[in-house]
Amino acid sequence: MFSYLQRQRVNLQLLQESSCRELVHLLEKIDGNKAIVLDDALLGPIGLIASPSLFSDRGIKLLKLDKETRFPRDATNIIYIIRTQIKLMDIIVSHVLRTKEKGRLFHIFFVPRRSCLCIKHLENKNVYGSFGQLEELPWNFYPLDFDILSMENATTFRDIAVDGDPTVLYQAAIGLVQLQRIYGRIPKIYGKGSMSQGVWDRAKQLGAEEKLLFNGEKGIIDQIILFDRSIDFLSTFATQLTYEGLIDEFYGIRHNQLTLPAELFANRGEDDVSPAHLTAEKKTIILNSGEKLYAELRNKNFNEVGRILARNAKEISAQMNASTQDKSVHDMKLLVDKLPVLLAQKQSVAVHTTIGEIIRKRLDAYEFTDDLTAEQEFMMCEDIERPSTYIEDLMAKKSELKSVLRLICMQCAAASGFKEKVLNYYKRELAHVYGLEVLLKVSNLEKAGVLYTQSESRAYAVLRKTLNLTVDDVVEIEPKDISYVHSFYAPLTARIVELSLKPLGWQSLKSQINNLPGPTFEDFQAQLIGIGGRHTSTPSEGSSLNIPRVVLVFFVGGCTFAEIAALRFLACQEDNNVEFVIATTKVINKYTFLDNLT
Repeated sequence: MFSYLQRQRVNLQLLQESSCRELVHLLEKIDGNKAIVLDDALLGPIGLIASPSLFSDRGIKLLKLDKETRFPRDATNIIYIIRTQIKLMDIIVSHVLRTKEKGRLFHIFFVPRRSCLCIKHLENKNVYGSFGQLEELPWNFYPLDFDILSMENATTFRDIAVDGDPTVLYQAAIGLVQLQRIYGRIPKIYGKGSMSQGVWDRAKQLGAEEKLLFNGEKGIIDQIILFDRSIDFLSTFATQLTYEGLIDEFYGIRHNQLTLPAELFANRGEDDVSPAHLTAEKKTIILNSGEKLYAELRNKNFNEVGRILARNAKEISAQMNASTQDKSVHDMKLLVDKLPVLLAQKQSVAVHTTIGEIIRKRLDAYEFTDDLTAEQEFMMCEDIERPSTYIEDLMAKKSELKSVLRLICMQCAAASGFKEKVLNYYKRELAHVYGLEVLLKVSNLEKAGVLYTQSESRAYAVLRKTLNLTVDDVVEIEPKDISYVHSFYAPLTARIVELSLKPLGWQSLKSQINNLPGPTFEDFQAQLIGIGGRHTSTPSEGSSLNIPRVVLVFFVGGCTFAEIAALRFLACQEDNNVEFVIATTKVINKYTFLDNLT
């Protein structure tokens, strides 16, 4: 089920298997019939760790945590797999009190680690004695695909920048140590931003504490680059124009799954086979590189998608309609054996053609094209020193608040901060049109550093030219530059990675990115730093130049599918001779990031 994870030198299936073994080990410590109750935020991620058969083969039923959750009568053990939140403890307490007399034993597996505060809460509620196992599942990273790891923590940036809670930095540090246990020591470390610095400082300390437990030989990963989301808000709020990015922005991809109304697919005569399954009202489509067509489509600019679908449809049709005349019995047998594969490919083309059609309708809407024009003008630093007439028109029409706030945030990022009178003007207009409560949202955006007043630095305007962030003659079909992901704008983070791949790359970059928020840092982990691991097919320090180097890029605060597509594009360029593993606290888009802040 997880074979799609092992397509690079860094085999992420090892991490998945390790996490799955930890779960199985804890389950086997509990005798008797079991039912697992999952916190809502873990319902999706658990499918990235364990296949459904792991539970069905053991007769374990999965339930969603809710105040009214009803347990199977034959379940003598109720196991909660939850995050460490007090509000979830209150729901569990209500369950225990409701079913205390039925002779059940309760257990909790905390993700990603045990919480003394939560356990103390159970003691205060006088239910602690009803619990057997109180364990932890150290699931710090979930493998989304062969090159993507996610902590699946959507509130990271808000927790740190708005609420002042750095807990997730410690969790990220533990995750980095865990990766090095599996894949070996990472010798070179580069980073930009205070959050990234916080993650690495903690990871380095944790690694040093383990020096007696692990040898420190170099592993598969050659270097790590850590980025704060705060160094590049423009890429966060920009409209993604890759196939995968548009799917996420319009319909939302959750844990590699897309759910759409079933009626959209009703007329295509599709069988209920991979990559999707149909319910009475919804169709859930699995989106990962395990599906050949999606792997080809996902990183393309949307203007290239139609051509690829047409080519695939033509090839499948030609194979299925091949004349059977003058064919030998052996050839006929080969054709019959191949038929199920062809039918699956045909169904895959039909599914993605439907998705492409509904996306095209959204792209052709006037609102979309007008918004795109406005944001591209901001990217070009046109008319950014004063209130935007387009944003004023949107407010006059009482357009959706999140659309207005997004464009204001984009203008602020492009201008490297507003003049005070411009920011105050926007606040007054927003309060007048949307009510005073909107100022609470604006306040959070200011706390997060998304909206702010100008200083002397004009970081974006300078970097736009020196790093060639906007490309006038961009090629969207068979592109030559990463700017295709936004149809003329190259994500700043991806451009920094691209330039860092060149000889003396990071050293030459430091002076250019110093004006971005937070410290610029680098470090080196010498041998015997204290973290070791398995080194299957690991090259030596002086390995052949033909073996691609492996770079782990970690986005603290989230990254977009457009940024992922840009890094994959770089990895496909032979001159770079590189493989990327992309780690993030969460894959985000312009609206999910904004919603979590406001």
